[in-house]
Amino acid sequence: MDVQQVLTGLAERLRTWWPVPGIAISVVDRSGECAFVTAGFANAESGAPLSRRTRFEIGSISKTFTAFLLGILADEGKVDLDAAVADHLPWFAPNGGSRAITVRHLLRHTSGLVAGADALPDAAARGYALRDARTWAEPGELFHYSNEGYNLLGLIVEQVTGESLADAMTGRLLRPLGMRDSAARITYEDIAELATGYRFLRDDRPPLPSAPLAPAGFFEYSAADGNVLATASDLGLFARMLLGRGTLNGTRIIGPEQFRQIVTVPADAVGSSYVLGVDVEVIDGRTWLTHAGGMVGYRSYLAVDTDGGHGVAVLTNAPGECRIIDRFARHVLAVVQGAPADPALFDPERIPDARRYVGIHGAAPRQIRVEATGDDRLSLTSDGVTGKLYDAGDGRLVCDHPGWSAYHHSLAGRWLHGPESLGPGPCAPAAPSHALVGHYRSYTPWYPSFSIVQRAGRLHMIAATGVEAPCDEPELVPLDDGTFRVGADPRLPEHLTSGPAPDGAVLWVDLDGCRYTRSFRDQPEPGEAPVRSSCTRS
Repeated sequence: MDVQQVLTGLAERLRTWWPVPGIAISVVDRSGECAFVTAGFANAESGAPLSRRTRFEIGSISKTFTAFLLGILADEGKVDLDAAVADHLPWFAPNGGSRAITVRHLLRHTSGLVAGADALPDAAARGYALRDARTWAEPGELFHYSNEGYNLLGLIVEQVTGESLADAMTGRLLRPLGMRDSAARITYEDIAELATGYRFLRDDRPPLPSAPLAPAGFFEYSAADGNVLATASDLGLFARMLLGRGTLNGTRIIGPEQFRQIVTVPADAVGSSYVLGVDVEVIDGRTWLTHAGGMVGYRSYLAVDTDGGHGVAVLTNAPGECRIIDRFARHVLAVVQGAPADPALFDPERIPDARRYVGIHGAAPRQIRVEATGDDRLSLTSDGVTGKLYDAGDGRLVCDHPGWSAYHHSLAGRWLHGPESLGPGPCAPAAPSHALVGHYRSYTPWYPSFSIVQRAGRLHMIAATGVEAPCDEPELVPLDDGTFRVGADPRLPEHLTSGPAPDGAVLWVDLDGCRYTRSFRDQPEPGEAPVRSSCTRS
């Protein structure tokens, strides 16, 4: 098999189906780089091609770097992973001064802290804002992915080393690994050869696979949850270190015991698990180390099969929420290790388990008929108009029917689309519209807007786009103090507070410190025909 040719074909096929301006792939084994593939553009407007030195923001893959940096500092005796966070950050006193949250809890996302408030742009202020945070889960009890926890880890690095996070990470990881074209911070001085990142042109409706893109605004970033710039080949060096269990080209980067702790699933875990900064999965009896990364304008994925002996780094300047990249990268690793290439896995018209969606959902006047139109393909018909259903890449569907394009579609007993719950049997009795119902937006690039809808008598928060936006359309649960918990599980830390409603409609809401105002557009217009474009294709 000509790996270079096969992967080039897969990359080009991906780009014809999904909004991926450019993609770079590095395939490695323990001895070196086996293949390097690029397709598309570093800048779609100018047509500038990608090169071996093109940099990308790798997003949350930086968390794996942070975890290894903490492991190296543990080897140096500068930090104890089981010490209280407050030992290093004395101002950190959540839950009335509790010292129960440890460094290891932050590394494993089991601290109970919020996922990410996005209210403050810089690391020190973000961390200090959590000084008196309240959590509703005991440390170690609940896995809840937290960018804020990793930001705190970066502040700990700075406290124990007396260096900036960037300098500490560069000196202990990037330089020893030979990652000469990478950087441990994202600044105007550090972005030579950076690919232009892209976002979806619209953030108020689910993007179709052909959705038009626009250049994402650049902003500086230094927090430990997403601070690394890298080339595909440089990230391949990091993958080779993982294959070498902490060594690269005979140089030991981290001690064997700390490496073991980072990649060993605890005895009480069931199956795959997020350990310390990395997902550890067992696939066909082999151990995979993986991590996805999303930034505003970039989506990346790192996957290493420590038993099979290969790793892949896939970097793109596609929108950060474009999760099809994760599926693509995992397939690339499987192909490199002998599996047949199957481009159909990325065809957005192919719906996984399509047959379960087929049927008539709802009743007139809001009724849809979903039919199979071929192998794993579906159509949606309503009011005499038929549209296609597409795989959104995140477990939900999107539709180009003009009357059914304002929200994602999913099936959970009933057909769910925004405020609608269609299925057999009656819906919950209609209730007067809640003052919170509407569309809200802010200027945070991570989670720019969301709708609050009333579905079957309950409030749900639904985001169409956003790197940090949830995909599960969480319920807003009213609490005794007048706030709303975001999600049904009482241990979840995210809360929403409503602002004034002088005319019966809330003017703004506060989501964990980030204010969103009711949009003058209010909610997406269901009836507006979707815009189709191929502006980023070659």
